Amino acid sequence: MSWEPGRRPAWVQHAIDGEGGPVYALAAQPLVVEELLAEAQVRAGLDDWGEAHEWLEPLRRFVDSVEAEAGLHIVGRWRVREVILRALENRLRIHHAVTLDPGVLDERIVTPVIVTGSPRAGTSVMHELLALLPGTRAPLAWEYWWPAPPPRPDADGVTIADPRIPLADRDVRLSASLNPSFDGMHVQGARVPREDPSAMLMTFRSDVLAAHYPTPSYGAWLAMCDMRPAYEYHRLVLQLLQRLQPDRTWVLKAPSHLAHLPLLLDLYPDARVVVCHRDPLAMISSVTSLTATLRWGHAESVDYHALARENMAQFGRNLDAVLAARRSGLLTDEQVVDVRFDEFVRDQSGVVSSIARHFGLPADARLGERIAEHLGGEPAAKSGGHQHSIDDLGLDESAERRRFADYMTYFRIPEER
Repeated sequence: MSWEPGRRPAWVQHAIDGEGGPVYALAAQPLVVEELLAEAQVRAGLDDWGEAHEWLEPLRRFVDSVEAEAGLHIVGRWRVREVILRALENRLRIHHAVTLDPGVLDERIVTPVIVTGSPRAGTSVMHELLALLPGTRAPLAWEYWWPAPPPRPDADGVTIADPRIPLADRDVRLSASLNPSFDGMHVQGARVPREDPSAMLMTFRSDVLAAHYPTPSYGAWLAMCDMRPAYEYHRLVLQLLQRLQPDRTWVLKAPSHLAHLPLLLDLYPDARVVVCHRDPLAMISSVTSLTATLRWGHAESVDYHALARENMAQFGRNLDAVLAARRSGLLTDEQVVDVRFDEFVRDQSGVVSSIARHFGLPADARLGERIAEHLGGEPAAKSGGHQHSIDDLGLDESAERRRFADYMTYFRIPEER
């Protein structure tokens, strides 16, 4: 088999063919940072960006990379423009909220549970299942999509119906609208737990941008830049989201945390970490199929082999980092639980219960029942069930096997071939 993007949705193809009408006229214009800043101020009704402007350089780098390299079709240009504007609006709203309530900065993020590891190794499902434990909470897509003002609970601690939820649902569902095959790869919805780079998006230091849009120069810069501003802003978003809520333990998630473990543990020194592991070639096969689908929804074409090499370089560095962290003791046996993909697929309820025991998290007799009920809704997407093949990657499989032999031996990871 070989990767096939499939037919574009009719509405997308109509727009590409010039039949979208005046709604796309602005999308055809070049992205200009100063104009984007001005429009965001008008949309938010705010103009105070605060004193820190470290986000301007990555914004300019991203915009330059989009214009020079991304090759977006007209709908992709419309989409990236809206993503940038929403991130800028959120910066304005968050700064305004903290100015009105400086006590947000005193909120403490205590003993979070952080899921990381290989993408396509069960991290998303693990994130969702750990958030079923009593007294835990995962950030939902709508909360990262528009964090300020903070969600307000009712007397029982349940978030009051918020008009942002249906708005966010329509927006996050656009990934599937741009390419319907995405639904079989990843669950999308406003009330679905969201990865932490979605909060870092407001700093323009986020692999969300690099994953959705072919921007190699921005991606190369992102791999080498100082990520502290992104992680500090992520903490600020969590402080804001929990400001009016009852005390609960955060369950957080991002495969990209592997690349920044010292920084992550500096900001969250009492974090409890779950690392999901999978055969690196099977992981690259799955994640390349997913990111190719994401990019096909925005770009005129996708170079599948180049994307596979890009993913191999990025996630290979991440696997090297976690191996070094375990060997050096940066991640101790008490602080981390390593989970193999095959073990997790075989017994998800048992693995979650084991993690809860290891970290002393509360669990109850109905946990297995809640997990079974949760997994019963959309089994294909929740198991990463979509067609992909190592043979499509254009990589030297034997060389890559040798490259990851140490990692696979250390974590006892079986080959999926």
